[in-house]
Amino acid sequence: MNHPTHIAITGNAQHALENRTPGFHGTTYQGKTFVPSIQQQAIFDFAATGQGSAIVIAVAGSGKSTTMVRMLPLFPETASVHMFAFNTPIAAELKTKIEALGAETGRTFRNVRASTFHSIGYAAIIKKLGLPRGSVCPDGKKVGQLAKNLLGDVDYEMYASFACKLVGLAKGQGFGAIVAVDEGNWLDLIRHHDMFLDDENASEERAVEIARSLLRASNEAAKRGSIDFDDQLYLPLLWRCRLWQNDVVIIDEAQDTNPVRRAIAKLALKPGGRLFAVGDPRQAIYGFTGASHDALDLLRAEFNCRELPLTVSYRCPAAVGAKARELVDYFQTAPGAAQGCMEERTLKDAMPDLGPQDAILCRNTAPLIDLAFSLIGRGVGCAIMGRDIASSLTGLIKRMKAKGIENLCSKLDAYRDREVSKYTAKGEEAKAEAVADRVACVQAVVGHLAESERTVPALVAKIEGMFADGGAVLQLATAHKVKGKEFRNVAILRPDLMPSKWARQEWQYQQELNLQYVAWTRSTNALYFLTTDTF
Repeated sequence: MNHPTHIAITGNAQHALENRTPGFHGTTYQGKTFVPSIQQQAIFDFAATGQGSAIVIAVAGSGKSTTMVRMLPLFPETASVHMFAFNTPIAAELKTKIEALGAETGRTFRNVRASTFHSIGYAAIIKKLGLPRGSVCPDGKKVGQLAKNLLGDVDYEMYASFACKLVGLAKGQGFGAIVAVDEGNWLDLIRHHDMFLDDENASEERAVEIARSLLRASNEAAKRGSIDFDDQLYLPLLWRCRLWQNDVVIIDEAQDTNPVRRAIAKLALKPGGRLFAVGDPRQAIYGFTGASHDALDLLRAEFNCRELPLTVSYRCPAAVGAKARELVDYFQTAPGAAQGCMEERTLKDAMPDLGPQDAILCRNTAPLIDLAFSLIGRGVGCAIMGRDIASSLTGLIKRMKAKGIENLCSKLDAYRDREVSKYTAKGEEAKAEAVADRVACVQAVVGHLAESERTVPALVAKIEGMFADGGAVLQLATAHKVKGKEFRNVAILRPDLMPSKWARQEWQYQQELNLQYVAWTRSTNALYFLTTDTF
């Protein structure tokens, strides 16, 4: 396989890196002390005096939010600007920074709006339906309820979970709005995401038939005001809604966009307007959720973007930066960065340096569950991040319809062996890994149940209690869960699991390497690779 790691730094940005000295040469901030880096200066120069659109390659900890916000005074006050954030907390953070910059510069920034893609889509839907804002609430269970209403008991049991997920992915790809709703595209979606059916008697053809029916039913229900979160991006495109068009559109975390997000951004941009897509191709790790693994390349081509670097990290110490460069050769640490620490340690030797500001990360969930029980047994407070993981595990348990713990374990063994064998024979290794990890997670919890807890309801309650998001304790998390977060010290549990041996497709393997990079660059002080997973 060819796994590129180099991002070219070209044109004006390269000239800036070689020839500019720090100092803000464009708009002044009324005597304030903000001094941009050389790379930020090149971006600001392009925003102020350049023409056309740009991709800003922003590595982990490079100050991309500050850079995006500090660009705003460089656009005329008459120019409308829309900043798209990936989720609500990030949008709120951007709004806070814009308000602070307004207080600093004396500008109101009434021409600037920061929001999620979903917010813009919701507004367009409400307008199309002729309803007041707030009168419709997105229902995350909408498609699941439609499946319950439309399917018989047998089909519901065999297909509902799979078909509902498939419908969500289809909306993210813009089925019927951007791409055709034909069987080939449905099957391509299943292959691309390595989706698998739990029941050995289920067929993909029947699953596609059900998914098509559910998508049609979902679209009809939307006309009556019933929408879900996927609809907020999908329906404005399906219904050909008009959006307010802006002179400038800025996209945060652009590497994680899917086709409908990019289409929304295009609709929100005036013809001849300027797009600034900020992201890092090597932090693209959400391909399995529907994000395009080549999103930045697609944006670059569609909007004819030039590339500008923001490749100096102000988060990571020098030792961690050197490790990150093994995967991403354009990653740089700031001049004068602390040396920090990057070393191998046993779990026992690492624990004295790990506390509430720190995290232990792993590729898979099952090893974290074993570790959590071990830490709790030693009086160490910890929590596993990811309530959605708990839902997935408890859903698997319920589908087994076991009469007791022993019966459950027997059914899980048979399910794992059957499914892993089936998917391995078909060359679908990622599906095999997902099955094996989910079963291993449940069995890990079973292995730590007290005798009085050895019932299926008690097992479900134990799993639900183990997973949380946040808290003043040592965090245990999969590498996927910590994107956008940082910790003082980070320990990698079972480093041999990254990259996953199951990554079969080119894009999957690249995202596995990206996942390593994301995990390593969460640390502000020390990065430990644990040589043991037990005390």
